[in-house]
Amino acid sequence: MPKFVDPVQRRESIADALFAIVLRQGLSKVSLRTIADETGLAIGSIRHYFSGADGIVRFALETLVERVGDRLEARLADMLPKLDAGSIDRDQAKELTVDFLSELLPLDETRRRESVVWLAFEEEARTTPELGDVFETSVRGTRALMARVVESMSARGVLHAGLDAQAEAETLAALIDGLTLRSALHPEVLAPERSRELLAAHLEKLRA
Repeated sequence: MPKFVDPVQRRESIADALFAIVLRQGLSKVSLRTIADETGLAIGSIRHYFSGADGIVRFALETLVERVGDRLEARLADMLPKLDAGSIDRDQAKELTVDFLSELLPLDETRRRESVVWLAFEEEARTTPELGDVFETSVRGTRALMARVVESMSARGVLHAGLDAQAEAETLAALIDGLTLRSALHPEVLAPERSRELLAAHLEKLRA
C-alpha cells in the first residue's frame, strides 16, 4: 500500500531545506539539486510540488513571513487583554511591549536563523522583482504593527505630549530593522541581548 505523504508537511520540509542551505552557503547556492541533496528527495519528487527553484524561494519566503506573523499574533492575543484590563502598571505594560517587539529581534537560535535568512531574501529581492510584493506586504505589515503599538501607548497616556505617532512608528520600525541587521550578522559587535536593552531604552525615552 503506498505511503501517504502530507503535501503541506512536505512543502514545509522543502522550505526548511532551503533555509538550511541559505544559512550554510547563501541563497545563490539554492537549486533543485542542492534542495534534493538536503531533503534526501529525488528532483522528480520535488517537482511534484514546485516547478523550479524560483517557486521554492517564493514559497519559503512566504512561509517565513507566516511563521513570524503567527508568533506575533499569538503574543498580541496574550498581551492586549492584560493591557485592556488595566490590571498592570505602566512599567509592566512597557515590559510587555518590549517582549512583544523583541519577537522581531534575533534573541534565540530560531530568530537568529530567521533573521539571517530574511536578510538574504531581502538582498535577493533587490534584483528579483518577483519577490517584491511579498516584501512590500511584510514591510507594510510591520509598519502597521509599530503604529498600533505607538497608538496603544499613546491611548494609555504613557507617551510625551505632542509626539508625532506616525513618525515614532517609522522610527521604531527602523530601529528594529537596524538592531536585527547588526545583531544577526555581527553579534560580536552588538550582542542580541544588548539589542533588546536598546529597544527598551528607546521606549523609555518616549514615555511621559
